[in-house]
Amino acid sequence: MKKTKNPHLPLRVFLSLRERIEVRALSLLGPTIATIYVCLLWGCETSNYAPSVTPQMARSTSSELPKLERGRTLFVHRCIECHTLPTIWRYSREDWPEIVNNMSHRASLKPAECDAVIAYILAVRATER
Repeated sequence: MKKTKNPHLPLRVFLSLRERIEVRALSLLGPTIATIYVCLLWGCETSNYAPSVTPQMARSTSSELPKLERGRTLFVHRCIECHTLPTIWRYSREDWPEIVNNMSHRASLKPAECDAVIAYILAVRATER
């Protein structure tokens, strides 16, 4: 005898036990995946933090602020193309110029852009912590 779907019967009547288990597993899996995704996004946000430029970061004049803003923009957008943003406090002030210069070819940074990134990182290190 051929099964026909009755619009008044629930869907589970027509599903085999295996199909019902799969449907149940998928209904439980959705919220779990969403929770994992939110946690990953939250973790990325905290590990990829690049402080905003403040007037206190400019050592002598406010004319240095645009260079620091440009450095932050380059730091955030170019570094993230290959890896997560490095924590500024992970390396010493002396290490950063070498790190940025070594990565400048991969990030297609011009010398002036390297200088801006280094200036931003060193300004952050000088004003915080």
